[in-house]
Amino acid sequence: MKSKYLINIFFLLLFVSVLSYPQEKNSKTLFQSAPFIGLASGAMNDNFTIGEISRHGNFGLGTFNGVNGEMIILDGKVYRVSYDGKVSQPSKSERSPFVTEVFFHADTVIQINKEMDYKTLIEYLDNNLPSKNLIYAIRVIGLFSTVKTRSIAKQAKPYTDFADVTKNQSTFNFQNIKGTLIGFRFPDYMDGVNVPGYHFHFLSDNRKSGGHDLEFTANSMKIEIDAVNYFQMRVPKSKDFIKTNFEKKSIKD
Repeated sequence: MKSKYLINIFFLLLFVSVLSYPQEKNSKTLFQSAPFIGLASGAMNDNFTIGEISRHGNFGLGTFNGVNGEMIILDGKVYRVSYDGKVSQPSKSERSPFVTEVFFHADTVIQINKEMDYKTLIEYLDNNLPSKNLIYAIRVIGLFSTVKTRSIAKQAKPYTDFADVTKNQSTFNFQNIKGTLIGFRFPDYMDGVNVPGYHFHFLSDNRKSGGHDLEFTANSMKIEIDAVNYFQMRVPKSKDFIKTNFEKKSIKD
């Protein structure tokens, strides 16, 4: 009887450990460290560390505490594009108030051999995606004729909302540069949880240039699309998040 009881306890603990383990690297699960409306409303500090990122994905974007630069996650490595345009890799102990990431596995690969800019890429994707009601991770690799990006200056307390933060940004212009657009498309019904529509960051192949993408032109590109089946979001317990007034507002990045 005792041995049967111990066996039952063993399988119970095994079951709980499976449930609590981070998603498998081949799962279609998008992980988010916080709802975007928190960041947009001024919750710009959290306890989620850069070291935790690899447990949940190898492809994504976000920012750092105090909105100290643009975050890019590509091939399992985390990069920061600072307000001065410099690209660096942050320490694993540094923290972030917002990260969106996935273990990227493309369902669809499309080669485009004609000139496209940001607007025509969005139109092309909207016309070719199977549904606007799904979440998509999108990787675009190409030789870009022009790229315009931005980064935001680190904020100091008391934090204001994100709309005011983006008024103090620096922009960077690149020409004839090889690189990757790292991005997502979220459906309209997820407004507040994330930003509806498209959101791309850019990182050059030599890892020296990047930022939040504003504009681009390219003569050829490879588009890789990963349709996400599951969505997992962590709810922060930081003082910034707990004390924030989440009055519903229009969210723009």
